[in-house]
Amino acid sequence: MANAKRVGDIDFWRGAVLVAILVDHIPGNLLESITPRNFGLSDSSEAFVFISGLSVGMVYAPRARDRGFWAVARGCLQRALKLYCVHIGLTLAALVIYACAFWMSGVDDLIEAHGRSYVFDSPAAGFAGLAVLTHQIGYFNILPLYIVLMLWAPLALALAMRDVRLALATSVAVYAASRVFGLHPPSWPEPGAWFFNPFAWQLVFTIGLVSAIVWRKGAPRATPGAVVSSLIVTAAAALVATGAGGAAPGLREAAFSSLDVGKQDLGLARLVHFAALAYLAAVAPQIAPQMKRVVGGAAGRAVQRLGRNGLATFAAGCVISAIGQAALGAAQPHSSAGIEQLAGFAYTLAGIACLFALARWIECRNPPVPPAVAPFAAV
Repeated sequence: MANAKRVGDIDFWRGAVLVAILVDHIPGNLLESITPRNFGLSDSSEAFVFISGLSVGMVYAPRARDRGFWAVARGCLQRALKLYCVHIGLTLAALVIYACAFWMSGVDDLIEAHGRSYVFDSPAAGFAGLAVLTHQIGYFNILPLYIVLMLWAPLALALAMRDVRLALATSVAVYAASRVFGLHPPSWPEPGAWFFNPFAWQLVFTIGLVSAIVWRKGAPRATPGAVVSSLIVTAAAALVATGAGGAAPGLREAAFSSLDVGKQDLGLARLVHFAALAYLAAVAPQIAPQMKRVVGGAAGRAVQRLGRNGLATFAAGCVISAIGQAALGAAQPHSSAGIEQLAGFAYTLAGIACLFALARWIECRNPPVPPAVAPFAAV
């Protein structure tokens, strides 16, 4: 995708999502309380998958018209293999980090939490599970979903270029089957299923891919009815997620127990909330022209740089978050909650700065393709 014509706004949102993922993956830091997941029913995962589908549609639809679908299938397979290698490398790096922290601190949770115990207690089964993607440790489980989605992409693109309604209908049918019949890839050696069920999450990816086809000549128009409906959905979700700003402490738990908000199988409430957010983000420059200045300003261009180098930024964020988790976990028995929060806050800020420095270094070595400004200008 590096040689594809870039769209600055999409790179901006991808970069912002990557920063939010880093913050959310360092538990206990002060910034964690202000990320989007605290103010709605969905979180950065939906945005990450949607933008991935959008990018695939933008890159591979022209390639399919010019070179045919075999070229698209080959490119998607190569991308999936690259993601597999990155996933395995990141997982092994994280295990080394947690093992070193345990060796220095003796805190058992460092090698037992989030599925890590299966690797350290039964290495043969644990590493075999990692190799075939049936075992995924916590905080390192979204790339396996992305690998499956890249294998799904050629079929979804073929359907979308024939008729976007056919692609959406097929995707909805697969999603419905996953929810009704419990379709999901199994986990092994740990019992259960994948944290991100690809049979369900392919719907967000396909919606992004279809959006790239539908919006190829420009972003959607801001219509009063759709804008008002989306604002109502996001406001209601924020009210529920925050417990009415703290005025109704039990509201969140009561609402979440009755709403379909499960993350593993992409609950419908999460999907509706994200759809409302995505639409508002798409039409924001039409409603608030100052958004263009934010995206195009110095800070916005720096965030775009993160998005243009998405895989490298994501990988670096994973390593940074693993080091942060390990260090804070090792220090927890020896520090107060206040000191731990301040240390986590300082480390998170340093980690974000490292991401920006890395993206700038990459582009100093390899200047980026100039961004496109006409199509998808408000996505």
